Amino acid sequence: MIGFKSTLLNATLAVAAALPLATAALFTSAGSAQAYTGGFTFDGKGTTAKITNTGITFTPDPGAIELGIKEGSFLNDTNGTIYNLVNATLPSDFIDIGDQDGVKLLSLTTLFAPTFEVTKTGTLITFTFNGLFEDQSQATVDVFFASLKKNAEALYNSGEIVNASFEGATIASVPEPAALLGLGAVGAVMAMSRRRKSILQ
Repeated sequence: MIGFKSTLLNATLAVAAALPLATAALFTSAGSAQAYTGGFTFDGKGTTAKITNTGITFTPDPGAIELGIKEGSFLNDTNGTIYNLVNATLPSDFIDIGDQDGVKLLSLTTLFAPTFEVTKTGTLITFTFNGLFEDQSQATVDVFFASLKKNAEALYNSGEIVNASFEGATIASVPEPAALLGLGAVGAVMAMSRRRKSILQ
């Protein structure tokens, strides 16, 4: 009986400690930064890209982009601006969706090696990177380019220029550390509660 009371007391204290933490984390996440998610396609007018293994340059720079198909946080946006990407200068401004007010200005913080998929008409080139919006919300982004060259990967690896068109992007938000901490605390309490039930049975 004493062991049961001790276990129950520990579980109660854990719940009491974790719930305020989790609640605070959720309110902190919701109040401090907008989590942008979704994606858009580029209709291809006016801006072209040159891709090398040292970066991506646009003509003109910055380039104007007109959004085609849109979803998520970008449904009400019609245009944007895209800036040259040079690997050596990260973090760097990359895409500003909507008005140039800084709200949806996405800067790159980590850039990963691109992937190449040969298609019937050429090669689809996908860059994945971690980014940071102006309001400090974090995101993982896939940016798509299409090249008419089927040997685009070989050209890229040899340092040559790959002419391509910007196709669009998909964006997934990254939870803030405080939210992750809160969810972890709730998970720990649930695990402790399950363990207590199994002991009693």
